[in-house]
Amino acid sequence: MLLLYILIHLAGSLVAFDTTTENYTVSVSGKCVLTCYVSEIRSFKVLWQKIDRTNQGGNQTNGQQQQQEQLTLIAFDGVVYSNKDHYRLESDYVGSYNLIIDRVNEDDQGEYQCQINTEPRKTKRIFLTVQVPPRITDFRPNPSIISVQNGAPLELLCRAEGTPTPRIRWRMRDIDMNRIDSLPPDNSNIWRISSVTNQFPRTVECIADNGVLPASNRIFTINVEFSPIIIINNSFIQSQLNQNITLECSVLSRPFARISWERKGKIIDDNQQISNIQINQTMVINRLNIQINSIDDFGQYNCIAENIHGRKEAIIFISQEIIVLSTLTTRKFHRHLKNTSLRLKSTRKHFRSSTITTPTTTITIVYIERDIHISSSSYRLWTSHRLIKLLFLFLLLFRLKHIER
Repeated sequence: MLLLYILIHLAGSLVAFDTTTENYTVSVSGKCVLTCYVSEIRSFKVLWQKIDRTNQGGNQTNGQQQQQEQLTLIAFDGVVYSNKDHYRLESDYVGSYNLIIDRVNEDDQGEYQCQINTEPRKTKRIFLTVQVPPRITDFRPNPSIISVQNGAPLELLCRAEGTPTPRIRWRMRDIDMNRIDSLPPDNSNIWRISSVTNQFPRTVECIADNGVLPASNRIFTINVEFSPIIIINNSFIQSQLNQNITLECSVLSRPFARISWERKGKIIDDNQQISNIQINQTMVINRLNIQINSIDDFGQYNCIAENIHGRKEAIIFISQEIIVLSTLTTRKFHRHLKNTSLRLKSTRKHFRSSTITTPTTTITIVYIERDIHISSSSYRLWTSHRLIKLLFLFLLLFRLKHIER
């Protein structure tokens, strides 16, 4: 027996076998080739097995949990015994006893051993790491819709798993540049906002990435509900009788507010006069068309917006405008002087106006003036004639005084 043992040990020592420990990394669903090369195998057999290690809870040694090993036979002497159909053997050249794993899954991760039944046994250890793309554990096919009231706290959760461990990143999708000061730190799976406002982005995205494609994401749709906000572009309108005017009232709210118009304490319910234009998810423009037929149509109009969170009211005032014309004219006329004439011509009009405003009426007085132009040639003749007359009178007075002396 001792001689037989020595011969077997001697024969086993002559077998060339690579016992180098190797590490393999492959993505899930990929293909992996675990190599094992044996030279001069003689009558020895090659065995493939997998070792799964699990932690035993409760039993601890020196503060560390003990691991339990479970050996699973995969193949022996060229025959696959595993019940997994994605294991197969390949010998592409003499001395190769490779194990092929098709469609790798997460359970394939662990330690593999290629052994030869020599005495003692020769073992090659291969550690396989299966990379798994990130997966958000609470993933939902449709975007999560979260409704929160303005000023209330908000908490968003995003947990992911994968190999290696994914990192979490948050992004605001509604704006071109992220407000870094508002975002949580990287790799934070909880985003807490102490007080959310209606300026908060409507769409927020959580991205999980570990370098293995594809990355995973989750989209949150945030509906921040708030009471109506009324915007009036023109709260004072001037008009005249028999004119059509349009009153415009823009309302921001979520949910959409019910908009109505009130005049002297009564609701205007004529649908032909009122129209709605939805601008986006929160803004509506409401228009009231009015025909000013009488004095009673002037005055105060109230735009009222109301939803479950509150009620707001804004005032638009319509004032009557009266235009009074006053014309100042100069007729054409001719003044005939001796051997000459002075012609005054009205050739151009000027307008001047003044306005008087009362609480319900605006009176605009428009003055129309006509300039008086004297032709330059007539003016020179008329001026010369007058100078001659003045000189003659001066000489006559001087002569009379001289005679009196």
